Amino acid sequence: MDFENDKVITRTSAPAENPGAAPGKDAGDAAALELRRNAERRCRAIAVRIYDLDTRVYEQSGSTLGRTLISEKSKSINLLTRELIFRPQGEAIVSYMALIGNMARSLKDKKVRRAMMSEYNAIRQEILSLEGAVPDSDIGNPARMRLNPFIIRKNFGHQPRRKFTDQDRLVICIGRSYGCGGNDIGFKLADMLHIDYYDATVFRDVMDRELAERESAAGGKSFRDQLDEDRNLKGFRRWLVNFNRFHGLPPEDALFFNQSEYIIETAKKKDFVILGRCADVILRNAGIPHVSIFITAPFEERVRRTMEMQQLSQRDAARLIRRQDRQHARFYKRFTGLEWGSAVHYDLCINSASYGIEECVRLIHRVTHARVRDDLGLENATARRPAPPAAP
Repeated sequence: MDFENDKVITRTSAPAENPGAAPGKDAGDAAALELRRNAERRCRAIAVRIYDLDTRVYEQSGSTLGRTLISEKSKSINLLTRELIFRPQGEAIVSYMALIGNMARSLKDKKVRRAMMSEYNAIRQEILSLEGAVPDSDIGNPARMRLNPFIIRKNFGHQPRRKFTDQDRLVICIGRSYGCGGNDIGFKLADMLHIDYYDATVFRDVMDRELAERESAAGGKSFRDQLDEDRNLKGFRRWLVNFNRFHGLPPEDALFFNQSEYIIETAKKKDFVILGRCADVILRNAGIPHVSIFITAPFEERVRRTMEMQQLSQRDAARLIRRQDRQHARFYKRFTGLEWGSAVHYDLCINSASYGIEECVRLIHRVTHARVRDDLGLENATARRPAPPAAP
């Protein structure tokens, strides 16, 4: 399959003439080809909607940080189409939608914001309705789920430890082991609560844009030129630029400190879900209220899901999981001095194999939403009541 100009081109060989072939087989092949083409056209239509929404949100926001999709139109649409065809729930689409949604939620005009979020939600539903594009990626173990009483639709009631006020921010920090579905849970939870979502990819993009904005203003370059230059730095040139930029501090340390500052400032202003980045410890040390959650699953269940999602052998999937978990543990230990994944450091620990992705989302939503709803007197709302405007 090739992507050229504004077209998604499916390359197929002309069927060889075979007088003895059954007519039904040719008809079946033709039907399958037509189904594939329809799916490609549908993915392209969704890609165009994503690009157009990004354009409209950027125009309404007046942001200096630039569009989410910075390539020219045909290239961006082809990229989105390819991702939607092969992995509609993958990291690229999730990150693009998260960035666009975050910017849309920040629009000041309520009528415009409502229209943009309505289109955003419609596109999300279209993406979710794409069937057969990726393997079933749920982490749930049916045998364990049948034994889980919390899956029954029942109101258990919650008693908050202290009142949630209009001045509080709903910040949910999620740590997760590799392959347990934590990223999917975090993104779907943010969508359900109608709040922003940040993971490593989204954070990296935000940090890159803010850094490019500062340096473009100082150096007289356009924002886009500065961003492209930063992203294309390699080898010794990249090392030298980072050395001067961060005054000799290792880039990983500098990035962590910049992200920490961004997390603290953002937590004072708005609600969001954040994946990893030691956010729970950062906010705890800063004295900022938050909910900290750790999600994991049995090793064999994570191996199974990783094999399905990434088409890996059992051995390669197990090796990948161990490597990623070691990296998470080292990162957490280095910057917090604590043991990553230890239950004593989190408010809530969840075995996603006992619930499945959707029920994990509902469980966290029930815990947080019930408290917010009861404290603020919200009967049917799905999101926190916005804070009143500041007094003049």
